[in-house]
Amino acid sequence: MRHVGVRRHAIVLLSSGVQMLRIIIPISFCLGLIAWGGCGPGDQIRTYTAPRDKEGIATEPGNAGGDSSNKKVRLLGLIIPKSSNESWFVKFSGPAEQIEPHVAAFDAFIRTLRVPAGATVPLYEPPPGWREGPPRAMRIVTFLPPGEGKQPELYLSQPFGGSLLDNVNRWRGEVGLPPAQESELPKIVSEVMLGEVKAYRVDFTGPGGKNRMPPFAR
Repeated sequence: MRHVGVRRHAIVLLSSGVQMLRIIIPISFCLGLIAWGGCGPGDQIRTYTAPRDKEGIATEPGNAGGDSSNKKVRLLGLIIPKSSNESWFVKFSGPAEQIEPHVAAFDAFIRTLRVPAGATVPLYEPPPGWREGPPRAMRIVTFLPPGEGKQPELYLSQPFGGSLLDNVNRWRGEVGLPPAQESELPKIVSEVMLGEVKAYRVDFTGPGGKNRMPPFAR
């Protein structure tokens, strides 16, 4: 009789275990679905592709356009021929809003320039109220306008090679403008007489471009 009782007890326990497994397995399966992506009907996995800027770098939503600033670069320059294939350069460039207040001072400075016969460097008078900068390679002199913080530099360079068109297009490239043709020079270059020497003034404004040689043009 004892063996019969034990057998009945074992059958009851086995039956209870089977019932428990029938309950646990569906619950575990549903919990797994919830953890993976949802157990309810109609739930889907959603994806989001971050927009990329012009350089292919993902940006935050709401800033897909990247930096919207549109600051212009302005360059005032003077090309002073020394010989058929060399010229001195006067250059004053930087953010357009920093150049604009000093256009008159630039023009006053270039009017003081003179190139005596046989001179190795042009003669000049410093702009009133401007301070002279430290010596720099390939520059004859550098001047800084009055003001707080970083200021654009006005300088007179050592002579450098290249035709008028070559040098005009070098500067156009620096401000982000396309190259000009020889036939366009009269429209974009103004002649300035420095005593007996004819020089060429330019005034270019653009979105900004890559610096080009020579080093002193940077």
